[in-house]
Order: sequence, then structure tokens, then C-alpha cells
Amino acid sequence: MKAPSLRLKIALLSTGIAGVVLVGFGTAAFLMIARQKTAGLDTEIRALGTRHPGWFTNRRDFQRLDDNLGFIFGEDHRQQVILMVKDTKDRTVLYTSPGWPQELPPAQFDDILSDEPTPPPERDETRDESGSGGGRGWGGTGRGLGPGGGGGQAAFTKTPKFRTVRTSCGQWRLGTLGTTTTSLTIGLNTGRTRAELDHLRNGFLVALPLALSLVGLGGWLVAGRALRPLRVIARTAELVTARGLDQRIPVAAVDPEIARVIHVLNRMMDRLENSFHQATRFSADASHELNTPLAIMQGELENALQDARPDSTEQRTFSNLLEETQRLKTITRGLLLLARADAGQLQPALHALDLTTTLERMLEDLRVLAAEMHLDFEVELASGVSIEADASLLHTALLNLLVNAVKYNEPAGRIRIHLEARDAQAWLTIGNSGPGIPEADQARVFTRFHRVDAARQRQVEGVGLGLSLAREIVRAHGGEVALQASRPGWTSFVLRLPCCVQQAGH
Repeated sequence: MKAPSLRLKIALLSTGIAGVVLVGFGTAAFLMIARQKTAGLDTEIRALGTRHPGWFTNRRDFQRLDDNLGFIFGEDHRQQVILMVKDTKDRTVLYTSPGWPQELPPAQFDDILSDEPTPPPERDETRDESGSGGGRGWGGTGRGLGPGGGGGQAAFTKTPKFRTVRTSCGQWRLGTLGTTTTSLTIGLNTGRTRAELDHLRNGFLVALPLALSLVGLGGWLVAGRALRPLRVIARTAELVTARGLDQRIPVAAVDPEIARVIHVLNRMMDRLENSFHQATRFSADASHELNTPLAIMQGELENALQDARPDSTEQRTFSNLLEETQRLKTITRGLLLLARADAGQLQPALHALDLTTTLERMLEDLRVLAAEMHLDFEVELASGVSIEADASLLHTALLNLLVNAVKYNEPAGRIRIHLEARDAQAWLTIGNSGPGIPEADQARVFTRFHRVDAARQRQVEGVGLGLSLAREIVRAHGGEVALQASRPGWTSFVLRLPCCVQQAGH
């Protein structure tokens, strides 16, 4: 499974953090609003009790008090207010509203109040001295007196008690106020308050996903903008090859931290380019300088070999030295070609070349080389396949592939060579029997100086430059060579060259 990108991680992380903050803030705000709503109900209960002292006097007109409360809230909300009055001495119920919930038996209702005195109510500046004004009472806003509300405010001597209860007819906020002789319990239905809180909660839950989506989109855009210099760095790094070491990351108007990274990377690429050019020049110069002494050594050894007595020790020694000299010349030439390829200076001189005829001539020499191993050749060459190529360089590449098919074969094995013209290209497949290339070595077959362990154990001649040199030469011609298949018993390489023309009737 592919790991998520850094940009996506940043967007998700910002969304998660914002979600936690918003949920925490929303929960705290909701609880604070709910507490304020509850405090408002408590204040209203206080105001309703203190604004109607008639229940408190000798008249004991509780029904009138209940009617006054109903008048305040209106006929549509008469059932939203309940009332109960009890005698605190003998615990008898003096009055209950018709809508008092059955789940709250008045006789068992806990209305015992503390004797601790409560602070006296503040004087309402809007009330006249007769106490008949329509202002606000102690503890918060009231709803007015209604009919029959004359007299002064009730003087409660007990600490009020507030609680929330749930019944079958809804949830109630109950407040009990009283004196040493009588207690008054007023209940307000919290349905309207709960509806407001539910509406607020639902609105928050609907807005939360939208807010998180906007935060995630913002995080995605900000992360994309922040990571833009990294994409520029990545694109430039992809262009850095042996032939593109001059690529540098442009320093635009970026943050100082990114600018420093770009500066360090550019300096590193400067050092790499200088080191690579030094190594390339050394390889090219060394290979070039070795050509002359090796050619002189080869000439001297050939003369000495001709002058030596047949079957003598000197003749065998000179013969071995001549073979090693020729091997050194081959290695030196390969290193020189690779150095030129690395420097981008391997420019083949292209001329028309009949690839079919070239392969037929090379196969004649290859059959002689493979005679001792008794190899079976399966050859299928399309006639008249002509390409534009440097004959000398392409001969080196083809020879390396063909010689490998013989060296890494098995006695009495087989070699299959197939050439065809397809899709305006020449396709050459060279396969051979043998132990195959281990899977661990298949990705490194074109690495310079890399040799498979099986080849070392069999003491097969070579230094590991043949395939890498063949690939560089083919690439210089605009083609490609690759390992097509390798398994125990069979290995095949495919070579592709452009500008293929098949001449009919050749």
C-alpha cells in the first residue's frame, strides 16, 4: 500500500488539530450557554416568586397566584408553569397546580430549605415607592405582575433550592423559595430552552464538517505552496545524470530555510560535477596513454614469438604475454569508450549498414569460436535489414553480446539469434542455454566490473565491461539493450535500434 504524501499528511494533521480545537471550543461554549440558560430560568423563578407576595400574606390566595402566572405566560403556555405551596410546620400541601406531574408526589417532595439567610434583594430603581411599577425584581428579569399583583415584594428567609427533574410530560426546572412557615415551589418547563440548545447543537454539528473541509482545503493549499520548492528540487535532481551534471536548482524568492537547502545542494552538485569530470578525464587520458606502450609491447612480442623456436618455453611464454597484452588493449579500449560515453563525447559516425550481412559474417567467426563446445545455432535473420550506424562501434557491441552467449553457455548447448524489422526498428534477440543469471544479479548485469558469482567460479574470462559497453554504444545510436529473460537453462538479451529499413528482394 502506497504511503500518503507529505502534503496529504499536513492537510489531515491540520484538519485533525482544527477538529479537536473546534469540538473542544464548541463543547465548552455549549456547556456555558446551557449553564447561562439554566441560570436564566433560576432568575426567572426567583422573579416570579418575589413579584407576587399575595400568596405570602394572610389572604392565602394561591389559585389567584396560579392564575397570575398563567396570565404572564399566556394561555398557550399555561401548562409550562407549575406551582406547589406547602406548610413547612406540619408538612401539609396547601396548593398544587392542576398540571403538577404525578411522578412528583407533593407529600414526598423534598422542599426543606436551609435556615441560612439569603442576601436582601436590591432595590429596583424603576419601581415607585408604592411598589406598583413594572420593573425587574431581585435575581433577574421578571415578566410583570399581571392582574391583582399589588403589595410589596415577598421577603423570603430561606435559602432557595433549584433542581432539574425529568417526567413523562417533559423536563422541569424547579425552584423552591420559602419562609419559616410556608414554602413555594415554582417549576418552568425547559422544553423551549432545550429546543434552543438542540438547535444550537445541530447547527454546530452541521457547520463543523464544512469548517473542517475548509480547514483541510486550506491546509492542502498551504502545504502545496510550502512544498513547491521541494518539487522544483526533485525535478532538477531527476535531470542530473552523467550527461546532465550542469543542472542546478533555481533560487527563487523562497523562505530562507529552503534557500539554504537549495544553496547547499547546488554546491554539492558543483563538487560532484568537478569530481566526475576529473575521474572521466583521468580514465580517458590513462586509456589513451596506454594505447601506445601496449601497441609497442604487442609488436615486440609478435616479433619475439616469430623468432622463438617451435614448442619451446620461450614460445609459450611469448604467446601467453601476447594474449594478456591483447586483453589489456581490449580493456583499455573499452575504458576509453566508456569515458567518452560518460562525457557525452561518444558520437558515432553514422552510415548505412546492412545489419543482416554484418551478423552473417560475425556468425561465421562465432561458429569457429564455439566449435570446441559443440554448440547448436538457431539463426533467423530477416533479409535486407539496413540501419544507420557506426560499423566499428556497433561491431564491438554485437561482438560482446555474441561472445557472452558462447562464454556463458554449456557444452552441447544452443544459441538462438533472431533478427526482425518491426515498428520501424530492428529487433535483435540473442539467447543461449546455460545456468542463467541469479535474480539478485539481474538488476546489475549492466553495471561496470560486475560479474556474476557463477562466472567467477567457472573462471570465465572477462572483467565485467562487455555488457555496459554494449549498452552505451547502442544508446549512442538511439537504441536500447536489455535483459529479456533469465532462468535456469536459458538467458536472452534483446537489442533495439532505430531507423530500420528492410529492403525487399535482398
